[in-house]
Amino acid sequence: MSLPEYPLGSAAASQVDISRPPLPGYSRTTTAVWDVPPAEQEHHFHLTDKKTGAQWLTLTVLSRAESADGPPVFYQGGNIAGSVALELEKEVLIDEVTLTLYGRLSIFSHSTSNFFYMSQTLYSAAEQSPDLPTMSFLKRGKLKGRYDWPFSLRLPKGVSILSAINPDSRVERANYRLPPSFSDEQSNVHVKYTLIVNLNRGGFKAGSKLTVPLTYIPLARPSAPTIIRQLAYQEEHPLVGPDGDPDGWKALDTVKVRGVLFKTIPVEAKCRIHVSKPLSYTRGGPIHLLCTVKCDNPQLLDLLTPQSLRMTLVQRITFGDAVQKARFSERLATQVIVKSYDRANASWWRTPSEDSLNGKTKVFAGELIIPEELVPACQILHYGHEYELAFRGWSVVGFTPNVDSKKPLLTEPVGVVTAFAQAPRPRSYIPPEYKT
Repeated sequence: MSLPEYPLGSAAASQVDISRPPLPGYSRTTTAVWDVPPAEQEHHFHLTDKKTGAQWLTLTVLSRAESADGPPVFYQGGNIAGSVALELEKEVLIDEVTLTLYGRLSIFSHSTSNFFYMSQTLYSAAEQSPDLPTMSFLKRGKLKGRYDWPFSLRLPKGVSILSAINPDSRVERANYRLPPSFSDEQSNVHVKYTLIVNLNRGGFKAGSKLTVPLTYIPLARPSAPTIIRQLAYQEEHPLVGPDGDPDGWKALDTVKVRGVLFKTIPVEAKCRIHVSKPLSYTRGGPIHLLCTVKCDNPQLLDLLTPQSLRMTLVQRITFGDAVQKARFSERLATQVIVKSYDRANASWWRTPSEDSLNGKTKVFAGELIIPEELVPACQILHYGHEYELAFRGWSVVGFTPNVDSKKPLLTEPVGVVTAFAQAPRPRSYIPPEYKT
């Protein structure tokens, strides 16, 4: 079975990745390759004198952002590099200048937890005068003129966080990959990274602080699709269906949809859905779908249109500790709250098929485009989210299903990643008139 071909722009050049882990699979990288922009964008942030307006502290950061208008952008395993400069017209007493990077999780605007911390001392008066007593105020450095301190912080792949203390005082830790930066107003969850420059003046004098938000993006890409699909993308050919490319599709369980047509006629239809593999998809890319519906009632098939089918990408969010995770105290009951949000809908269209010739079968091709702004799956502390495809049957005039139409008839977990496979870029086959 082949899907109809529609004109598109040129496909990307092929660079086949012969390493293919078990499905669903994706690989991670710590180097700036293929579609990751170079770290060439300079960002400048300042503290100014309230009286004169002069910029006396400047933080310069190099990032992979497309422009200096937005926050600095960093990818997994990259370096946060730049410099801190002071321009002091008068002599100022400063004990220490530090640079600190925080990662914070905020839930419901009232629960905030730090999951990541990294600090670097740029200047210390104590190190400049090591022979003086520890508590001596003479250790406060007298600074005047221009000072420039370069810095470089290498981002780790993940963090190890204390998760439990057992009755025998044995400590357990949980390992997490660094989550992406995101702010979801719908679920009221925020993961933020901030870079802070602190000037400690010592004694009872207030210090100065410059806080800069950063954007962190984990690097993950799918494993390459089958050679047959790569050729279809590269040569702009129609996709090959499950019969000709069995390794390129996953057949989901057959679903029986029962209901009543026109309030009097009981009907039953069998629905079989195929999903393109691997089951990890890049933001902005497509999930290819096939839906075959078989029914002995020709009226139901006549009423079934591409607009009738309902397939969504669902984000499942969990708050709380998973049941299998250890707690600090068994008296604290494990709580898990799950919320679900629809993030995208599939578009469908009719496709020619030999099975359709018998009058008892209809075949639809479909695609679901992953939103470019979608946050990849993550788990950190007592928060996590993941994705699944949910098939909710169809909405047909005159047809009443026997089960709640809001409840999915079928679900399939899928991954959402941030970079494309090292292979020809996936292309969309949605006819213009069927785009949602």
